[in-house]
Amino acid sequence: MTTDIVLPSLSQWTKNHLTAIFQATTASALDTALDAFLFKDAVITVNGRTISRTEFTNLLSGEKFDETHASVSFAGAVEVPTDPKSPVLAGSVGVFLTAVVDEAIIIRDVPVQEQTTASINVVIEQDDSLPPPPRPPIHGFTDHRRVKVLNEVVLLGRVSQSV
Repeated sequence: MTTDIVLPSLSQWTKNHLTAIFQATTASALDTALDAFLFKDAVITVNGRTISRTEFTNLLSGEKFDETHASVSFAGAVEVPTDPKSPVLAGSVGVFLTAVVDEAIIIRDVPVQEQTTASINVVIEQDDSLPPPPRPPIHGFTDHRRVKVLNEVVLLGRVSQSV
């Protein structure tokens, strides 16, 4: 029986991290999720405008005003590894997602909901600037994948409630 760590595909890694970002309900959880996803100096473009990581964090915080729950669904994903011999270590990924965020605001016994629809393309690389863990990790591997370039086309809006 082997006990080697199996890394998720680039697409699954991207989906897992985007889900964690949308489901973060505190500023600290959002920062942790972004640190696990983005290079510190990631190049971020949203709707054709290049923004800083801080602006991106603020944008996400605004989308998640007083969040109590979020559901994220992916309509599709495509990935192209940088090296086909090591397909999970680096490459490009594109996903199309819809996230519905329930806010703590209740109107007629129904939470106000915000919907994010986005096409997100990322370039994933190994982040060699990350410090090694304090002691050797199990079976000698630490996941250093991070997004170096993120390009998002996004539409935000309220989910209309039927009465």
